[in-house]
This record gives sequence, C-alpha cells and structure tokens, in this order.
Amino acid sequence: MHEVYSKPVPSVNFSQVKCIEGYSRIRAEFAAYLTDESKLSSAPFDLLIFPKNEAELSASLREMARRNTRVTIAGARTGLVGGSVPLEGALISLERLDKVEQVYHDPTTGEWRVKAQASVSLKSLEGMLRLKRFPDLEQSASDSIRDELIHFRDDPNSYFYPPDPTEMSASLGGSVVTNASGARTYRYGPTRAWVRGLRVMLADGEIIEMMRGQYFASPSGRFILYNSKGEPRAFSIPDYTLPKTKSTAGIFTAPQMDLVDLFIGSEGIFGIVTQVDVALMKKQEKVSIILFMESDEKAIQLTQALRSDSRLQLDFLEFYSEHAIDLLRERQKIEPSTVGMPPIPAEVKSALFIEFDFDPHAETQEYTALKEVVSSAGASLSNSWAGYETRELDRFKVFRHILPETINGIIADRKKAYPDLHKLGTDLAVPDEHLEEMWQLYKDLLDASHLEWLAFGHIGNNHVHVNILPKDMDDQIKALDIYAIFAQKAVEFGGAVSAEHGIGKIKGKFLRMMYTPAQLKQMEEIKQALDPQGLLNPGDILDNRGQTP
Repeated sequence: MHEVYSKPVPSVNFSQVKCIEGYSRIRAEFAAYLTDESKLSSAPFDLLIFPKNEAELSASLREMARRNTRVTIAGARTGLVGGSVPLEGALISLERLDKVEQVYHDPTTGEWRVKAQASVSLKSLEGMLRLKRFPDLEQSASDSIRDELIHFRDDPNSYFYPPDPTEMSASLGGSVVTNASGARTYRYGPTRAWVRGLRVMLADGEIIEMMRGQYFASPSGRFILYNSKGEPRAFSIPDYTLPKTKSTAGIFTAPQMDLVDLFIGSEGIFGIVTQVDVALMKKQEKVSIILFMESDEKAIQLTQALRSDSRLQLDFLEFYSEHAIDLLRERQKIEPSTVGMPPIPAEVKSALFIEFDFDPHAETQEYTALKEVVSSAGASLSNSWAGYETRELDRFKVFRHILPETINGIIADRKKAYPDLHKLGTDLAVPDEHLEEMWQLYKDLLDASHLEWLAFGHIGNNHVHVNILPKDMDDQIKALDIYAIFAQKAVEFGGAVSAEHGIGKIKGKFLRMMYTPAQLKQMEEIKQALDPQGLLNPGDILDNRGQTP
C-alpha cells in the first residue's frame, strides 16, 4: 500500500509547554544546548522548548508554524555533524520523551522487540536488557504489558540490541534518524536492519504510525500521504542507486521501498521520530581478540583474508594503524590505569580487533579457521590478547574507545592556543576491491604532508577513520585540502562521503560531490511535500550553509 494517512494527536495549549525564551537566558542557563559533539557553535536562537509528550510536541510545532519559526530538533546531542545545533528560531529537545513503553514477542517473526520513546538512551536500554528490568513497565497500568514483561523475564535466554554505535549515550531516536552504526555493523548491519516500526510527527503536528511491511512505494516510486483533512501530499522516491558500502550520505531509496526506511537516516528533515520499535537478538558467548601485526599493510592483508573465509562469522573487524598504536603506547606509559590492558609490546606496529561467538569449553570450527587464516597471513594467535568473560569484554570495549577520547584531549589542549582549531576525521567508505588503494592514498598524501595523523576503526566495512591532528591553523588549511581529495577519490571508487555520521550542517559540500544537482532536487522535492514551510532542521543535509568537516 502506498497511500498513508496521518492523524492528529490530542491538543494542548502551547502555554502549557516548558519553554525558555531569549537567547541571553538560554546561553547563560542552558549552554549545553548551544552545540553537540561536533563542537559547532549555534547562531543566536529565540526559544528552547521541552515537550513532555506528543501532545506538547504537536502544540509546539503548530505554534512554530503559526509564527513561521524554524525548528531544530535535539535528542542526546551526541552527533558529530552539527545536526542538533540551531542556526535560528527554536530548539526543541525531546529529552523528556524517555520511556520504554513495551517489551513484546512478535509471533510472526519469533522476535522479542522493545517499543520505546525517542530519548531512551542506548546505554540505558543495554542495562535494562542485561538485567531484564524495565522500571517504566513494572509500574504500567496495563495488565497485558506487565504480562509480556513476565514472559520476557521467564525466557531462559538473554537478549541484546545489536547496533553498537561508539557513543552509547546516544538516544534511540537519534540513532534511527542518523541510521547509526558502529563496530558490530560488520555482522549485524546498521540501525536500519533492526527497526520494526516508527511513530513520526510531521511538521504540521500530525502523526504517522507505521510498522515495517505496512506501506510501500508504488511500482512507479510514489507515496501519497493524506492528512486528517483528507488533503494529499504526494512525492516520488529518488531514482539514484545507493553506493554498495556503508552510507549515511543522503536519502535512502530502493524500488518499492518501505516507508519506514524513508525516515531512517533522514536526519529529521522530513519528520520527528517520537517512538521506535526495535528487534532484539539472543545473546551468545563471545571472545574478543586483539591481533598484533608487524605493519599496517600486513593488517590490511589479514583483513582481506578474514573477510574471504566463509567459516568465519566475525561480529566486528576493527583496525589500529601504526600511529594509533604509538599513541596508545604513550598513553599507557603516562596513565596505565586508563587503558586497563597489559603493556602493548614494543615491536607491534599495527593491530586488528575482532570478536565472534565462542564456546570456552570447546575448540570450535571457527576458532580452528581463525588460527589457519592468521597463520597464512604471517601472523600468530600467540601474539595477541584474548578475553571472553564479561569483565574482560568490558575492558576490551574500554580499550576500543580510549583512542578517540585521547585524540579529543589532544585537540582540546591545542585549542587553547588556536580556538578555531579542530581535528579532521574521515567518515568515508569504499567497496571491498578498493580498500588497499584507498589506504595507500591516505598514507602517501598524509606522510608527504608531514601532518600528524593516525587511523582506526571499521576496516571490515572499508570504513577507516583517518584522524588528522593539526597543530596550528596552517596545518588545518592543509588538512582540509587533503580531506577534499580523499572524499573525491572515495566517490570515484563508488563509495560514500559519510558512512556513519551523516551530513548535518558540516558535510554538505561533500554530499554535492556524490550526487548530481538533479538527484539533490529529488531529495528536496520530498522535503517540500512533507514540510512545505521548511520548518524542520534548517541547515541540515539539503539546506547546507558551507561549514567544514
């Protein structure tokens, strides 16, 4: 079905909604709302609004439409491209929409699912699933919701939500509108693969409720959305082909696509996600292994060998370049407790970090295959760290995350002398066949530039985060020029200019490398149909104002 109907929500008066007026007061008392993890600074804006439910959110949107005031939507503000940084008008924070509403079993798919409001954090969801304790549901007035929770607790299996974005303080709704991904995307796919339903509020304050498999584009690529007055809003989905890589660059499209997928990764420019249904997966025992290598090139060769062996089902395949290992080794010397692992051997030049299902009481076929593949690449499992108990896996996770924290600390220190200084981190992905060539380009240009740099991240998806750490503004100008060369080459290879962080207000010029003006216009026509006043998230994706990465 490609005909969809939105519906009104119960009405309240906007005067009932918590609202902070005046930029001076916002800046003085609510400074955290002026930026996100991109560290992009907001322009002055007039209103900071805190709706506590859909009725108040709808009232806020209707009032902003009446005033012709554009609205930026914020969740946990953990994004890296400035998506929740206001450029004008009003900022609406969804932080009070933070309740888990249901845990239920879907008999058709056999899945356990969670239904939650947009601002439930990934960290809190992980904790509730680990303990099988959901305080919001335990206090529910609904007998059926409490009964489902009891059924879930009685299930002898443990469950988890597979998407594993690096920043677990992110909100569930924010991860949906950015199609967030992370290390485990290598095996389980990004957020899109686990979303089963959405409630989305459009700019006019009406709600669309949809489950996956309910609404599809017509064979000609059309959707028709009717509002509660019966007025149609028709649009066609874009007809371009998406890259065969991880990508959060632009609007998703596919022949006869599901309407759910239009809003996933759309960065909130078409509507506001207020509620999400996600699928869970049964937990297995895991082993984490850090494989130490003699060079970056050997690590890339082993990456290809690990990916090509059908006996291996790795949860993730992560990379540390030589310069990254050097930085971690220095951090260990200065603050050994922060790394929480044994000393990195002096001869190590590179490393791969992997995880897979593991039975500690048996030598499985997968473990046997791993030994063979590692040996064939000239490495050895004896030169590695491994852990499988929960405490050890948690330490490995800390080790995985300590590198970006260290980099951010270095840049923060340099900003004292150069306030406009910032790191440049690539978010590019290329098809498998271009991994070695792309890596060589990174290495050759950066080594010749004499800039400080290191690389780490999701090499299993050919998605390596190359971080350039300028020491002064001359370095930063040079780094920006090199970044543009990298982005152009990724596009030439059939890759994506943003694999997981989105476009936001920072990467618009790179989006224009990847899509033609005609293709960008197709995205804009959907925006015009769903948000004709252009109220939602000014400056994001299509309305870019020329910021730099």
